[in-house]
This record gives sequence, structure tokens and C-alpha cells, in this order.
Amino acid sequence: MQLTNYTFRVVGPDDEAQLQELLESDSDFFKIANGEPPGPGEAKSLLNDLPEAKGNYDKFVYAVFDHSGTLVAVFDLVRGYPDDRTWFLGFLFVAPDNRNMGLGSHLLEAICAHVKQRDGAAIRLGVVRENLRARALYDRTGFRFLYERERTHANGLTGIIDVLERAL
Repeated sequence: MQLTNYTFRVVGPDDEAQLQELLESDSDFFKIANGEPPGPGEAKSLLNDLPEAKGNYDKFVYAVFDHSGTLVAVFDLVRGYPDDRTWFLGFLFVAPDNRNMGLGSHLLEAICAHVKQRDGAAIRLGVVRENLRARALYDRTGFRFLYERERTHANGLTGIIDVLERAL
């Protein structure tokens, strides 16, 4: 994956502490997404959670670093979900200090190019309905509404997820 002034790296368990620190930089995001601040196992979940019938070989967690080597974003992709030619963008998080500068849009374009190069035909994702900034980003970058579903969080709270997709 390429993006001017940024480097990408697939991350794993050895990067868990650094990822956790990034995720804890914005508790408001997690309050919207999960109904509570990030827990101590947030990074571990990001690295390990998979849809049923998918294995670790289908999941890729990428860290994004700026020109000075600072971790500024993280995202994960699941190949071949929910069908063989669709990839699922399970999570996209940009550090608060790096928002509103176009990084999210550029990341989405780089992600789309990456998936298309690997014979992907579409990218699907779910966005919490109350996350208006994320929804606006996805709408601006060509994602279209497919359907809504209800999600129950581990804490028992429920919310509506809008499922979106972008053809490549």
C-alpha cells in the first residue's frame, strides 16, 4: 500500500501496546461506537476478532506511520468476507491530532486500490449510525448504504449499524 508521506506495516501481537495507546487517545470515539471508553483489551480484540468461518490468514491489521515514524492510524481488512470478492473493512481509526486533514479519505483510496489489486470487487463496512463524521467520510468516498442491522455490545447496549459498500 502506498500513500505519500506515510508508511504502512502489517502489525501483530508485538505491536499490541502501541496500538492500545493509539486507541486510548480518543475515548469519545469508543463511547459512540461501543457505548463505553476503550477497554484494556481493545488492541488485542482488533488483532484477533474475526467473522465466523474466517481464519487469521484472511485478516490484515495495518498500522500507518507519518514521516517521523509516529503511529497515526490503524485499520483492518478481512479478505473474502462476506463473499469471495468482497473485503470487509472492520475498523478504521485515525489519531485525533491527524483528523480533518484528508488522511481518512486518502487512506480509503489507498485501501480500495490495494483490494482491487488483489482481485477484490468491493469493500464493505459497518458504521455506527451515531458516528456522523465517519458516515460523512464514507459517503464522500463512494460508499453506498446497503442495509441496517442492530448490534448488541458486550455491555448490553444496543445500537444501529449501517452497512455500506463501495464497488471497485
